[in-house]
Amino acid sequence: MAHTEFQLPDTAIVESDKATPNTAVRKLCEPDELPADGGDATAIRSLFDQDFTKMAVVTEDPQTEATHVGYVDRSGKFTDLTGNEGFGNTPHEHNAAFSRDGSAVWFTYEAPDSGYYETKNRIASRALAGDHKAVDQLEIGMVGESNLIVVGRTPSRAVLASSAFLSPDGERLLAESHVLDVPAEGRGVGPDLVEKGRDISCGSGGWLDNDTVLCFADGRFAALDIASGSKPGAPIVPSNDYNNHAMVISPDGQRFAFLSEKGAAINYYLCDTKPGSTPQKVERTGKFSTLGDTAAFIEWR
Repeated sequence: MAHTEFQLPDTAIVESDKATPNTAVRKLCEPDELPADGGDATAIRSLFDQDFTKMAVVTEDPQTEATHVGYVDRSGKFTDLTGNEGFGNTPHEHNAAFSRDGSAVWFTYEAPDSGYYETKNRIASRALAGDHKAVDQLEIGMVGESNLIVVGRTPSRAVLASSAFLSPDGERLLAESHVLDVPAEGRGVGPDLVEKGRDISCGSGGWLDNDTVLCFADGRFAALDIASGSKPGAPIVPSNDYNNHAMVISPDGQRFAFLSEKGAAINYYLCDTKPGSTPQKVERTGKFSTLGDTAAFIEWR
C-alpha cells in the first residue's frame, strides 16, 4: 500500500466552460460523485505517469485566458511545459494526459485555421526532457466531452474518446464499445476513426485476452468474442437487482473488480471471469479500512 497526494496549482483547471466540461481531473477529484466505471478509469489513469510520481495538469492564466499543460510532482512542484509565449497566438491547450512511459504529456489544442478568427482542434505532445517543443500528431474534429487517453508504450497512441482499452498484444483498440485495428500509420486515434470500428454494443469494461472483451450484459457481465456475429457468453455473476459497474481487469484476464450499488449501499467486489462465478465482497477492514465510497480503481498490478 502507498499513499500519495498531488497538490494542484491554484490556476489548475478542474472544470471550465472554456475547456472540456467533464474533465478526467473532475472525475478523480469530485468528492460527491460515485466512482468512475471502467471507461472513466482509463481517462483517470492517463493523468499519471507509470509509477504515479507525476500528474498531468492544465492551468489557465486568469488575465490572458491562456491555457498551458504541465505536471505536478509529489512535492507539489508544478512544471509548465508550454512555457512563456512570445507575441502571437495565445496558447489554448487542454486535456493533458501522460504517455504511459512518463516521457511526454499529450494534449488537445486549438490551432489557427486559414479563416479569420477560425480555429481547428489538434492533438500534440510535449516531452518532459529538452525544450518541451510541441510535436503535432493529429487533426481532430469536435472535442466535446471526450477525454484524451494515452494507450501503449512504444509507441504511445492518443485516443480521443470516453474510454479506450488496448488489447494485450497491442493490435486492437476497444473505444466506446467499438473495436478497431490499431492503425499502422499515425500516432493518434480521433473520433472519426473510432466510429468506423465495429460496434459491439455491450458496454465493455476492457479486454480479457487478445480476442475477448468483458461485457456489461445487464449487470451480470459476460465474455464476448470480438469475432463478427458473436454474442455474449453465459452470465458471470448470479442474477441480481444491483447496479453494477466493471472497474478494472487483472493483467491475466482471470479476475475483475466491480462496484455494486443498491439504494444507499455501495460495495466493491472481486470476481473470476468464468461464467457462474461468485463475487467476493471487499471487506473494508485492515489494509482496506480507508476504502471509501468514491474510490476509483484505475489499474490492477
